[in-house]
Amino acid sequence: MRRAFGEKVRALGDRARPRDLYDVINLYRNTEARPQAAVLHDVLQQKCSHRGIPVPTLAELEKSRDNLEGSWRTMLGHQLRALPPVDSFWNELADFFSWLRTGVARVVPGIYRIANGETVIRERTVRLPIAAAARSFLEIIRFAAANHLCVDLRYQGSVRRIEPYSLRRTREGNIVLHAIRKSDGEHRSYRIDRIEGAQTTGQSFIPRYVVELKPQGAIAIPPTAGRSTLPRVRRRPMRVSGSRHGPYHIYECAYCGKRFRRKKRTSRLNPHKDGSGYPCPGRAATFVDTRY
Repeated sequence: MRRAFGEKVRALGDRARPRDLYDVINLYRNTEARPQAAVLHDVLQQKCSHRGIPVPTLAELEKSRDNLEGSWRTMLGHQLRALPPVDSFWNELADFFSWLRTGVARVVPGIYRIANGETVIRERTVRLPIAAAARSFLEIIRFAAANHLCVDLRYQGSVRRIEPYSLRRTREGNIVLHAIRKSDGEHRSYRIDRIEGAQTTGQSFIPRYVVELKPQGAIAIPPTAGRSTLPRVRRRPMRVSGSRHGPYHIYECAYCGKRFRRKKRTSRLNPHKDGSGYPCPGRAATFVDTRY
């Protein structure tokens, strides 16, 4: 984890590309797997020394800010289901470099209170005893939560904009989403089996509580060296199992948006890569269309 983190920080200072900024801040936000600042600084110094470049600083990155912000959409938009505003990531760099230098992080928000009998759910949604549609909605919500983006949640006939924080199982066995309603700042809980739709928005939020809607442990980060940030042009044709004749069904990954053709109606996805060749954590798909 510390080596991947160090390589991302080194790459950010060396070339200042949007993907590097996105990965560095997401690694910094992952407090459960974050290494000690002194350990990361040592790794970073070794990597920079090997390349013959200085250790990155916020002052040096400021020189590349205009180029980075200008290419945020063109270089990162095709890699993500929804593009977070660049300011929500850039503005966190000051906290990151302060922590890297001093080892002191900003005060972490507390965990929203756990009711009697409640347990926090950390595992991937594909393992939960819920319908395929609910798994798809949860993948969307999980992506938004990790990127500190609000969600438009359709629930019992109306749409509410929320800040998603935690997924928990109640004493009665219900699975509920804990969130803050954006309109009035009130805490609300939503039963997953009653969610009718979810859509990531472009509105970011500053967490009021710990965002628990992500698995514990390290985040899988693709190697920086040799990776292109441009979309891949060559695509292999998708195979359709069984006979080539008759209808087939189109499913779209709820996390990365990649589409799959299938002879059978099933929303469960196997491990796959997104359109840019990076491993996608999504394991649930939404039905799109049937074609002949």
